[in-house]
Amino acid sequence: MLPTFFCNGVMNDPISIFFAIIIFVVFAPIFIYSIGYTAEYKGKYSVKYNFMLMLLFAASMLCVVLARDSITFIVFWEVMSAVSFFLVVYEYKNKENIRSGIMYFIMTHISGLFLMIMFAFLYKYTGSISFDKFYQLSNSFTINQKYIIFTFAILGFGAKAGLLPLHGWLPKAHPSATSNASALMSGVMLKVAIYGLIRVTFTFIKVLPLKAALLLVLLGAVTAIFSVLNALVQKDIKKLLAYSSAENIGIIISTLGLSLVFYNLNLNSFANLTLIAALFHIFNHAIFKSLLFASAGSVLYSTGTKNMNELGGLYKKMKFAAICAFIGTAAISAIPPLNGFASEILIFKCFIIGTASIKGTWTALIIIGSGLIIALTSGVTLYASVKSFGITYLGAPRSEKAINAHKIPLSMNIGLGILALLCIISGVFSPFIINLISKVSNSILNTNLPLINSEINNEIIIVSCIFVIITAILALISKVLNNKKATVIKETWGCGFNNVKSNMQYSANGLSQPSTRIFGKIVGYEKEVKNGYSILLKDKVLDNIEKYIYGSVVKVVYYISLRVTKIHFGKIQVYVSYIFVSLLVTVLLVNMFI
Repeated sequence: MLPTFFCNGVMNDPISIFFAIIIFVVFAPIFIYSIGYTAEYKGKYSVKYNFMLMLLFAASMLCVVLARDSITFIVFWEVMSAVSFFLVVYEYKNKENIRSGIMYFIMTHISGLFLMIMFAFLYKYTGSISFDKFYQLSNSFTINQKYIIFTFAILGFGAKAGLLPLHGWLPKAHPSATSNASALMSGVMLKVAIYGLIRVTFTFIKVLPLKAALLLVLLGAVTAIFSVLNALVQKDIKKLLAYSSAENIGIIISTLGLSLVFYNLNLNSFANLTLIAALFHIFNHAIFKSLLFASAGSVLYSTGTKNMNELGGLYKKMKFAAICAFIGTAAISAIPPLNGFASEILIFKCFIIGTASIKGTWTALIIIGSGLIIALTSGVTLYASVKSFGITYLGAPRSEKAINAHKIPLSMNIGLGILALLCIISGVFSPFIINLISKVSNSILNTNLPLINSEINNEIIIVSCIFVIITAILALISKVLNNKKATVIKETWGCGFNNVKSNMQYSANGLSQPSTRIFGKIVGYEKEVKNGYSILLKDKVLDNIEKYIYGSVVKVVYYISLRVTKIHFGKIQVYVSYIFVSLLVTVLLVNMFI
């Protein structure tokens, strides 16, 4: 007889508590934010329904990270997936949202299928569904068994986290979902998938085979660079942030893989430091990405558009929200002393340590290459961040929607303010937070290593202080020099044109144009120019993986579906026999493999 949910208690070890804290820290300000944000839907959609889904979404994620057995985990994983699907299609009158929801529904159930298979194999190897039993018997797993568990784990959790090439749902579902839901999906739900991957690779498998760990390092780095290049060429601000989420997931998974490499090579102190870096970035990304999605929601609420080519000049209309968005943008760009800088500098240090410590040729090359890719990714992230903030909030309004932008409700500003404050606090007090996270890392790796030494913490503090001091000095000099001059307000010089128009300034497309010329084929950028009385430019970006891989899969499924229709006779007796045969085959397969 199978146990009922949580009959053996909840999983209350440090890793589960850590992720539960992330859920609470992000959900609280987003819930406050939602009070004002959902007012827009009154008379169009059910506001009570949205709040019910949000509460159920948070509760299901919490139950996933506290689950102590595979049955409970899978059940609440499916609840989380179903609720998030309804959040994606909440604005069901928009057909594009329905299409995005269907794609997400398919991908999330593919993810669930892989996880069910993984837990079935774990049951076969241990004779139990208990996580405690998996941990106790982990040393008895053979290399082949570890590879099997890892394969289904990376497919199941990778699909949910947005890992290449299973990321296709992410840039579609996040822009379609309401912005408060997008903030939770990117800030928290993706981290729940990372929690599952950590739980399986670090506690169920314990010592992951070196090749599998290196695959994580490389796959994460490739996901990061591919996603950030796609983010750079987007004009939809929420789609840009969705690709940016996949980029940060890539960085996190690559860092987790590096920790597993160190652990495999018995470099436990380095494994511990690298795991701390990954966990700290998980925490930080949950905060600043939730802030950025909430900021994008504020723009949408105020103007009615997500297209950056129609925005501009919003700083004057919504100053507080713009300042919060700037803090989030600076955090994701790793600008000191904010939290994104603290975790990324720790990640870079770990890759440098790996390069210096590991002697194996291929292992060292993969780590060096992945580290360089992640460094390049950080540079491109800064480029994309300048584009998203500058085009949206600075300059002149580019459309009537931006001109007529209105203020957002107080509750939205409060939610944004709390998240922005958390970005500052977790950056300024990063040494304290890092030492707390080190206890989680020690628990995961089953080590008793000392807290992070003061040298590493001092590096973060010193660099942050130098940056703040230099910035303050430059700002003071600028203020002193400007005070000596009389202020004259004039229109911006229009390069010789007397009638300056807003579309003469840089647009989202224009600012990213150099990158589209270089990386256009990689990101699937296409343009069509029509010459006539005026020049008309039409452009679009279609993810190459979606175009070639997903498109091919759809064609195969469609071909098979056409053939399968031939066995549809419209008789209930025939369909009952199909069900009976399917059940018989399933029972035989279960007996063979379990």
